[in-house]
Amino acid sequence: METILRENLFDQVSTNFPKSVEKKSTPASLQKLLIPFYDRKRTVSIDEIVRLEGSGNYTNFFLKDGTKMLVSRTLKEYEELLDGQSFVRVHKSCIVNLGYVRRFYIKKEGELELTDGQQVKISRRRAQMFIDRIRNFLPTSSR
Repeated sequence: METILRENLFDQVSTNFPKSVEKKSTPASLQKLLIPFYDRKRTVSIDEIVRLEGSGNYTNFFLKDGTKMLVSRTLKEYEELLDGQSFVRVHKSCIVNLGYVRRFYIKKEGELELTDGQQVKISRRRAQMFIDRIRNFLPTSSR
């Protein structure tokens, strides 16, 4: 009975997003994503997402607990959905959550180190936008 109540409540507060990518609330105050994963949908808090990597028509979600989820949606769809949040597209195939950036290396090509230890390259074209966003970023909580 408890499961049924949660599903009904969730259906009332969810709104549809094109091509079955769904969200809760409005984009400006987005808190959770309902991600199609295999034959079901999983609710993921945006604070849990470390980075997203695109590969053709697929997107890999990397979560802070180490979970990796492959979703058959493009990175562009998620970029538009997460616009205005703490996410920045740093490369044609990568979006990072600013809350998980540990270091930024300035080299010929910029590079980020994330809290999960991963190194992510920043394209020269997107470097200035990243620098502007990271300067104005105020973390909502300690990670």
